[in-house]
Amino acid sequence: MASADQKGLPLKQLAKLGLLLTLLGPLQISAQSLFDGQWKIDDNLTQSTIHYDYLLLDGAFRCLTCDPSTEVKADGQDHAVAGNPCYDAVSVRVLDDRTIEETDKKKGKTVGTLKMMVTGDGNTATENWTESCNPKGDVLSGEDLMNRVAPGPRGAHAVPGSWKISKRVSRSENTLVITLRLTADAFSFSDPTDQGYV
Repeated sequence: MASADQKGLPLKQLAKLGLLLTLLGPLQISAQSLFDGQWKIDDNLTQSTIHYDYLLLDGAFRCLTCDPSTEVKADGQDHAVAGNPCYDAVSVRVLDDRTIEETDKKKGKTVGTLKMMVTGDGNTATENWTESCNPKGDVLSGEDLMNRVAPGPRGAHAVPGSWKISKRVSRSENTLVITLRLTADAFSFSDPTDQGYV
C-alpha cells in the first residue's frame, strides 16, 4: 500500500519519468542523442507534490491515496486485497500510539514493508520502506521524512491524516540509476531492476 513515490518505480510511475528528466544529473553520456547514457536521480531532492492520505479508525487501516485505495484490519494478520499487480495481501500492525508497520505480500512472499513513526508533536514522521516489485525481485529501500499537511480525526491514532515527503533521507542505489536512449522513432528507459519501457 505504500505509494509508488516511496517504493521505487512501479509501471504507472514509469510514465511520469519524463517529468524527472529536468532533475537528473549525468553520470556518463554516450552515443548520438544527448539523452543517451546512464543518469542518476538527485537523491537530495526534497520537493514532492504527492500526498499520502491514511486513516486508522475502529481497528481498520485505510490508505486513501494508494492505487487502488485499500482497507484492511490493523490486526497484524495478512488480508487479501485485489487490484494491485505488486501484492495480493497486506498486513498492518499498530506498534504503539505513534507507529505502524505494514507488510505487503505476493503469493505468501514479502514484497514490501513500510514502518511509519510519528514524532511527539504529531506534525512530522519518518517512513522506512522496502519494495521488491520488479522483474528481478531486487530489494529497493529508502527513508523519508514526512510533514503533515492535514490532520486526522480528533482523538485518532497519530498516523491518520495527509502527509507529504519533506526530505528523502536515503535511497538504495538501484532506485537512483537509470539508462535512457533516444533514437529517431523511439525513446527507451530502463533501471537496474529491469523495469522499463520503449
